[in-house]
Amino acid sequence: MATEGKLTGETQKNYSRLVDMWAAPGLHPTNIEVLTKLKSAEDRQFSKNMELTGQIYDKDKEAGTNDETHIIGIRTDVWKPSKEERERSLNAIKKKRRQDLKAGIKAKGRLNKEQTEELNAKLDEDSMMAMDNKDVDKARLVLKLFRSTGKNISWKGSLEEMTVREVHQSIGSRKALITFGINLPGYDYMVQVQQCRRFFRPAVFSFAYLNDKTDEMWYIDVKKYWFSLGIDYHIEVQGRRIGKIDGKLIALGTDSRIHVDEPSLAEDKKFIDLLTLFSASIGYHRTIWKNIRKRVKNIKDETSVHVIEDEELWLLKNPRRVMR
Repeated sequence: MATEGKLTGETQKNYSRLVDMWAAPGLHPTNIEVLTKLKSAEDRQFSKNMELTGQIYDKDKEAGTNDETHIIGIRTDVWKPSKEERERSLNAIKKKRRQDLKAGIKAKGRLNKEQTEELNAKLDEDSMMAMDNKDVDKARLVLKLFRSTGKNISWKGSLEEMTVREVHQSIGSRKALITFGINLPGYDYMVQVQQCRRFFRPAVFSFAYLNDKTDEMWYIDVKKYWFSLGIDYHIEVQGRRIGKIDGKLIALGTDSRIHVDEPSLAEDKKFIDLLTLFSASIGYHRTIWKNIRKRVKNIKDETSVHVIEDEELWLLKNPRRVMR
């Protein structure tokens, strides 16, 4: 059965995409087989610190097919940094702090005895120098989508938690708000998926998506249901419902099925991959909200160090800097 688009009136085949997220990625048999392939591949998008965490299936009701098409990976080194990783970050921070304090006493050259005593006194009083690795805050979510044909594996997009934007948005609104940046190969724009503040209402995420083939801008809202048995979201374009993310009630992981009823978007592979990455992130939202609340509190109290990775700083850079 074909579906008629609510915005364009076009028709399309009736198909959907299942995002199957695993409860225990490291123990899943597929993880071992595909992980070996990925780590031996030359694709720099899959690093040694990644772990597979889900599979994607495209279902075409007319053709009667339900094919595995993609896999999802998570960067474990940034989502759950090890004690050693936090220790390395802390040592680098303390080294920089010591250099700054030393420069405040003497800009260049070695310190004399009195200056060294003054520096040591400052170091003893400095709250940052008293921190240990438990006070290093650098956890953030990074998911990557790969197309898997059985023979070849290729990168199809990344979702990265934007912790800096989360902090200033959450401080300004006084509520933990999630922000993701999504990069897609061959697409010139970074899509920012921003949670919007709504008093006493379910979560709403919004973003703008430009179809780079038609130069048409779509304004998307992904709204969590008021009441549902699973974790379900409406997908709206310009205020009209054009699909949903249907969370499964009974599943070992956080599984969901994506339905898009507007042909212009349903047939746009980049857009569907974008929704796939967002759907894959849903099971992590509760932990992210908890991390944001803790991060904001600690930043206000100056009781921890918020470590911002170079990869995130790169996403924050002014794109016009290269034009100057």
